[in-house]
Amino acid sequence: MTNLVAFASLPFGLRGGPYEIATSSGRVVAHISEQQYSPFLSITSRPELAQSIPKDGLGDGFTSYTWYDHPFVLRVVFGRNVASLGSLNSCATIVEPVPTTVDMSNKHDLARRTERFSRVAIAALNDLIAVVRSQGRLYEVFDLNREDIDITVRDDNGRILYDDPLQDSLTEEQEAQSERFDLVHRGDDWYKAVQDHLLREEPVSLADNLLIEAERALAQRFPRQAIATCHTALETAASTLLTRGMMRRGLPNGQIDHLLSTKSLSSKLDGLLRSYTGFSLKRNNRELWRAFSELNEVRNDIVHRGGTPRVADAEFVIRVTRQVIEWLAIVRGRNR
Repeated sequence: MTNLVAFASLPFGLRGGPYEIATSSGRVVAHISEQQYSPFLSITSRPELAQSIPKDGLGDGFTSYTWYDHPFVLRVVFGRNVASLGSLNSCATIVEPVPTTVDMSNKHDLARRTERFSRVAIAALNDLIAVVRSQGRLYEVFDLNREDIDITVRDDNGRILYDDPLQDSLTEEQEAQSERFDLVHRGDDWYKAVQDHLLREEPVSLADNLLIEAERALAQRFPRQAIATCHTALETAASTLLTRGMMRRGLPNGQIDHLLSTKSLSSKLDGLLRSYTGFSLKRNNRELWRAFSELNEVRNDIVHRGGTPRVADAEFVIRVTRQVIEWLAIVRGRNR
């Protein structure tokens, strides 16, 4: 028999065994390996000393240090004339039989089945991670993305018949992302923008910071948090601008607080904004208003109706949030 196999390193150690997981596609069984210390690299004065490292990396005569770096729990172990770096993770495997009617020479069909299976496996494993994160209060643990899971087609002996079609491109993408911290080679325009922002009275506004937090939440596999944070960022940007306008009109603080706390975000970006700045997102930027209305619907679906957002939903919300914040900055510039 031929099987689709999803394999992932979990960002924690669990007791080994089968774990049943309810998903929208039905029940999925994740087979969890027992936690053990798996060295990546060992340095010894004699090769046989590597065998003295305890199974969990802890023992008399050994000193260890452990930390989490998604998706691994890493440990360094130091002993007499021996040192090693490895992981403590449990591993998860999900298997789905490939129907005997499938033509194994049809690479297009296999790729399509692999992608569908990967979505099921990711959903199941992230449900497992969510439960463990909640029960174990492991706040640092993120969900898994497609690049964290290896999908293969194997026979009953474990021989690979069809390798993960995305591994090469995902590896290249990860390597490219690691270069983003090297800012030395950025262009003159980028450095000029940095200098311009440093000279501002408010280099980065609270709304800008919240938007960065939303982007970070999405990067850490929390699209729901990203969407909710974007809505808060828009509330902050609109309320800050409205507060300035209301203060110019001489409104007392109590009335300002009452208006801002009782009006919806849609009202703030339309009627209130028009009254206190002369501009309305609905009237002055129809296209962006329609995008904001769609953003609002996505947010209400997850907050009020318990919907499950997709990564694409969060990306859309972040993009529109940035555009609305930029538009409010223009309005603020015209209301000095």
